[in-house]
Amino acid sequence: MNYAKISVKLLLLALLGSFTALAQEPSTNAPIFKDKNLEAAVRKFVLDKRDNDKPLTEADIANLSTIQANGRGITDLSGLEKCQSLASLDLADNNVADLKPLKTLTKLQYLNLANNQVRDIKPLGDVKALQYIELSHNRVKDLRPLTGLTNLASLYLFHNRVTEISPLLNLRKLSSLYLDNNRIKDIDGINGLKGLSTLSLNNNVISDVAPLAGLTGLYYLFLENNDIRDFSPLVSMAKKDHDGEKRFAPFLKLYVNGNPLPPATKQKQLANLQEFGVKVF
Repeated sequence: MNYAKISVKLLLLALLGSFTALAQEPSTNAPIFKDKNLEAAVRKFVLDKRDNDKPLTEADIANLSTIQANGRGITDLSGLEKCQSLASLDLADNNVADLKPLKTLTKLQYLNLANNQVRDIKPLGDVKALQYIELSHNRVKDLRPLTGLTNLASLYLFHNRVTEISPLLNLRKLSSLYLDNNRIKDIDGINGLKGLSTLSLNNNVISDVAPLAGLTGLYYLFLENNDIRDFSPLVSMAKKDHDGEKRFAPFLKLYVNGNPLPPATKQKQLANLQEFGVKVF
């Protein structure tokens, strides 16, 4: 038997197996971020790589707590799921539509997505630590994914397509809620959000303000350009406070321009509100 030939064959087989295994292993040099604009923004927060083009590694970004990436032309958030320590993320003024990479960022508390292309906010429903969300100037209609975000204190949804606010009525820690320029008609149940200090509902189609009764923690109430013809529920609320503890009416700033109040009603009700200490604009 020719042992030399057998040895050569075995060596070739071993080498072939090694090359095959290497070919099957994923490349460790593949970039973490598909979007070069996002990578450039993240790189600014990695101190030893902010001024060079060395590849970013998972170890580089694992402990980042803040990323500011506004106005960068970003379209793809892939790779952010590796930033598991993120607490603050600013992505305003980009072209983002898909939020799935944010789904596992369980430490995220502050999120700014103003002026993007967002329609579907389902991935945010798993980010229970969120306290501040800015989603103004997007295309959001369905707020149901926010139902379980019970740590939310501030929510900004100017200029979206919202018609139904009931998914927000369990968010008892909300202190600031901005829903201007949507398609909201019904605000039933909003008086359960007792912690609200600022409520902005300008430019909707609201006609009934009775659901606001009981929100005695309000300092700012914006109701401009709706379909409100009667403010008597607010008058009654202010009178009760004026005759009692005076802890609400003297501190409330109420904005009501652009509503179709009959002249006599407007003169009487707004005068009454001012008499009870409310500052009417």
